[in-house]
Amino acid sequence: MDTPRDLRREFLERVRKNLEQLNNAILNHPLIKDAEEGKLPINVIKAFITNQWYIVNHDLRSLAMALGRTRTIEELEFFKMLLDGDYNALHELMKLMKELNIEPKDPLMLEIIPEAVQYTHYLAWLANYASPQEFALAIIVNMPVWGQNVVRLGNSLRNKYGIREIGFFEVFKGPFNELEDRALSLARNIDNASLVRAMNMAYTIQIYEKAFWDAIYSVR
Repeated sequence: MDTPRDLRREFLERVRKNLEQLNNAILNHPLIKDAEEGKLPINVIKAFITNQWYIVNHDLRSLAMALGRTRTIEELEFFKMLLDGDYNALHELMKLMKELNIEPKDPLMLEIIPEAVQYTHYLAWLANYASPQEFALAIIVNMPVWGQNVVRLGNSLRNKYGIREIGFFEVFKGPFNELEDRALSLARNIDNASLVRAMNMAYTIQIYEKAFWDAIYSVR
């Protein structure tokens, strides 16, 4: 039996409310504030870029795995949207790396901070063990928070540091309305147990999101 759409949206808003304190800590992270004031050291900026190179390379493959597990055209189209976004982000990131003289080589040949890349390892777990509906609900809790932070960071790198290639950050600008609507549509047959699982997945992914910002900022 289909879960009514208003109940699905109510669930999503409840998850966001429960995560409000954690999300606010991410959105008010001192790394972003320092960047906006032009106080963020260049080695922190480069650490962000190299660790994102590791993350996006692996997220792409995880999303491809998740797409491979889809069973309906609706699920396939949702994950294709995510896959296309990360594919575009990867190529924009390469432009940024070139501007800052960072070679886009095998990510494991670069200096990676384990605490910063936990997110991508969890995304690989989701690709293998979450249902497409659970994965979709968890990711739409994460994407707007990530998107808001990186847009602010990209604007700061342009305005305060004169960095030109900020297309990577703009890929995640949103709005995320269509992605959210598609995720909620996918969840129309989801049961209560999977809703609880999705809530826990959303919480976990946001913990790893904050860990990323904390780890990069610790490079100072």
